[in-house]
Amino acid sequence: MRSLDLLKKYNQEGYCILKIFSTKQIEVIKLILLKRLKLLDKKKKLKNLKIHELSKYHNLNIIDKYHKEILKTSTRFIKLDRSLNNRITSNKFINLIMNDNWGHNISLIKWVGSLKKNNIKKNVIGFRISRPKKFLKKNDATGIHIDLHVGGKICDDKNVLISLWVPLIGFSSNYTLNISPKSHLINHPTNQFIKTKTVTNVFSEKYYKKFKFKRPKLKQGEALIFHPNLLHGNSFNHGNKTRFSLEVRLYNKININKWR
Repeated sequence: MRSLDLLKKYNQEGYCILKIFSTKQIEVIKLILLKRLKLLDKKKKLKNLKIHELSKYHNLNIIDKYHKEILKTSTRFIKLDRSLNNRITSNKFINLIMNDNWGHNISLIKWVGSLKKNNIKKNVIGFRISRPKKFLKKNDATGIHIDLHVGGKICDDKNVLISLWVPLIGFSSNYTLNISPKSHLINHPTNQFIKTKTVTNVFSEKYYKKFKFKRPKLKQGEALIFHPNLLHGNSFNHGNKTRFSLEVRLYNKININKWR
């Protein structure tokens, strides 16, 4: 699909799919992620885990409490080298989105753990691990939300960031991000939030059930690029493998202070 057609889809649907990384680069990222997990694993439950065994993470019998400790929002991020970061920031299409929506392409990669606690990391990207739902008492999916409300505060400037979701393991509709096309065109009411223990502001089922959702299929190395006002979440893992994915947020360097 041509760049202008992708841009049209992004603006009209609120998302598009684009090849970002090569197969070799995805394997490098998996290795970086595995090293980070072992660093976060204070109890050494993952010390023998190999890169080809990541999809079987759910078989390690790690209790929910410790799983959440490993994956705290404040620490579940990885740092990529410059060449991998450049695959994102120098991508012609991503820059086309920025120029079209922001009027420029000056961006910053940041990971926001909590705005209230000023937990913000530069030049790192987030990751998630979602175990198969059928093996869990509680699911690993965050409720329906938008990225303008992530981090415990609310931003009304829809040009403050662009989000990328990159699957490392799990590419079919059983695994991929659950999104609501065209929902980015709506001004979502903040009085429809429900109380949760996460820093993400999640919408009530009463509100989001009127929207249609889909889970696009992706290929290895592809990213789902989506608007920060697009409804997404409840991305339950209905497969047999543990899903690993990256969350990249490119912030508008000029408008980023409006977030706070």
